[in-house]
Amino acid sequence: MPALIGLAAAVFAIWYVMDGTKLPIMTAFLGATSNPPFMEVIFVLFGTLGCGICRAPFSDTINMFKGIGRVFLYSPPNLLQLVNEIVELANINRRDGPIAMQNVEIKNELLKNATNMVVDGVDAPVIESTITTDIALAREREKNAVDYLKFLAEVAPSMGMVGTMIGLVAMLKTMDDLGSIGDSFAIALLTTMWGAIFAYVVFKPFAEKLDLFSKTDLQAGMLIKEGMLLVKANTNPRVIADRLSTRLAPKARAELAASQESA
Repeated sequence: MPALIGLAAAVFAIWYVMDGTKLPIMTAFLGATSNPPFMEVIFVLFGTLGCGICRAPFSDTINMFKGIGRVFLYSPPNLLQLVNEIVELANINRRDGPIAMQNVEIKNELLKNATNMVVDGVDAPVIESTITTDIALAREREKNAVDYLKFLAEVAPSMGMVGTMIGLVAMLKTMDDLGSIGDSFAIALLTTMWGAIFAYVVFKPFAEKLDLFSKTDLQAGMLIKEGMLLVKANTNPRVIADRLSTRLAPKARAELAASQESA
């Protein structure tokens, strides 16, 4: 079904640009005199997305759109804050026992899940395996969205070239009608332009941005895994802070050291 939907979208895009103003017949080939609004944009966008839908399961397409939303809504994890929260959990664990950690409000979902496992007395190897699996699955979902967007970036210029060929053929078909040559020539140029815009201004930068976000989340996940395993082992909070500080940027590391000295 996704392949049929994608194929239908691509065919619609080609049909639309070849038709000009009347969708039922490919009148651009026969000499359309005007173009529908945003025709070149619709052609490149629908054709490119149609190829993407044909390529992958529909769930990957939905995941890709979620990834685009994430580009605008993403809030990077604060590694220094995570270290401070883990150190606080370690202090509570040593002072009041693991059960007391369940009263701490934790916003990060991975850290919350890891804390719950420590509270429930789950063995360290199981905690490590579970966190590793969670990180890997999240990384895989993000990689699928990145690969999808990179594929669209490759297809968009090609769709632009298809539009260029359609425009040139339409122009040659209507050489005797000077009024329609401009419309056909505009299609030939604008589809190439929009293909390049979608590829190099939208799809490729979004893919790079999502990949960067994924790497940032991976760093946070590895920090949480190391920190909560140390908490599980009832390690001294200062030792935990020293160990986790190696994962911080120099400025954040200095702030952590200053807070530890004042504590």
